[in-house]
This record gives sequence, C-alpha cells and structure tokens, in this order.
Amino acid sequence: MPFLADPLYLNMISHIPVAQHSVSVRAEFWETPCADAGCAELHQTLFAGAGEIRITREWLHHAVVSDELRALAIILWGYPKGARGNRHLHWLAHLPAIARAAAGSLNNWNAYLAGFAKIGGLGISTISKFACFFGRRFATPDASAPLPGLILDRRILAVLADDRWAELHPLSALTYLNAPARYLDYLRLLNDLATHSGIQPEQLEFFLFAHGDNF
Repeated sequence: MPFLADPLYLNMISHIPVAQHSVSVRAEFWETPCADAGCAELHQTLFAGAGEIRITREWLHHAVVSDELRALAIILWGYPKGARGNRHLHWLAHLPAIARAAAGSLNNWNAYLAGFAKIGGLGISTISKFACFFGRRFATPDASAPLPGLILDRRILAVLADDRWAELHPLSALTYLNAPARYLDYLRLLNDLATHSGIQPEQLEFFLFAHGDNF
C-alpha cells in the first residue's frame, strides 16, 4: 500500500498547477438549455461570442462576477456535456436559488447542506464543487479555524473506497450515501495531510481525482 507522504508522490503532488486545471465547454450545447431556463444573458456573458471556452479553477475561484454567473460556470465546468439524467436542466431552472445557497456565509456544514436540500436534485459531488469555488469554509470541532471546502465526487469516493493509500484508510468506508454526513471528516484529513506535507489541500484533492487509482 503506497503512502502519499512518499517523496516520490509528494513531489508530484506539490508540482501540480491545480489553479490552471481547466475544462473545455461548447457554447452550442448550453445555449438552448440556458435560454429555456431564463439565463440566456448569463450564457452570453460567459461565452462572449466564443464557440468554445476553457474554464479554469483559478477563474472559478477568483473571477469578479455575480454569484449566478459563478454558479453557472461551476455547473458547466463540472458537467461540460450535461449531468446524468439531465439534472442540469433542473439546476438551470433553479439557478438563482442555487447561487444564493452556494454563496451563503454559513460556516456550519449541515446548515449549508440544508440550503441545497430545499432545491433538490443536488448531491455531494455538485454541492462540494459550489463549496470549493465559492470559497466556503466549515467549522470542525477539533480544528482551530474553519476548513476550506474541497470537491468530493464519485471518482474520489471510488479511490477512497479502494483503500489504496495508507493515510486515507480512515475514509475507506465513505460512500455516496454517507459522504454528506462525513464530509467534514474528509476535509479534516485532507487539510491535515496537506498542512503536514507543505502542499495545498486542493492539489491533494486533484491528485486523488486524476491519479489516485493509477499507482
């Protein structure tokens, strides 16, 4: 069982330019769904006449835009070809409510989660993306300061369930069903590992997503 703290892997993780991780999105795919949902103007602002754009994590974190535009961009970045079961259509129809929930200043994870429950159709994969890119931080009982939100999607859950990295064994029982209840455990462990290893928590999250099952 490999260790993330092994210099071989740690060196790789520390050099991941995670802020530049980008996803290509085609304007045509989203034009009609956005128009039908009443957010055609946001679509036009985001694409600015381009047929295709690349959205980076850096842009999602730091662009000075409205909450609704950031929420739309996160949806497109996370699901460039749409979500399974066409759930993206439901999200677009409720974009203002999603933006309000995503931007909420609550540092209580359960309260933050409850804000999305009222909308429906959103799971941990999507909610954690909003938490990450809206810069939300959540209090935990044993942390001196609130911890930054990180993405926890099905691909990362599969890596954790495979129990292939020694330091992540405490998270091996995470499933899609219990992940919302144990999200703070995930934040705590990844932030602790990152702090002790001198890397960014988001670099570690991306490593698990992109390479976690490759070694």
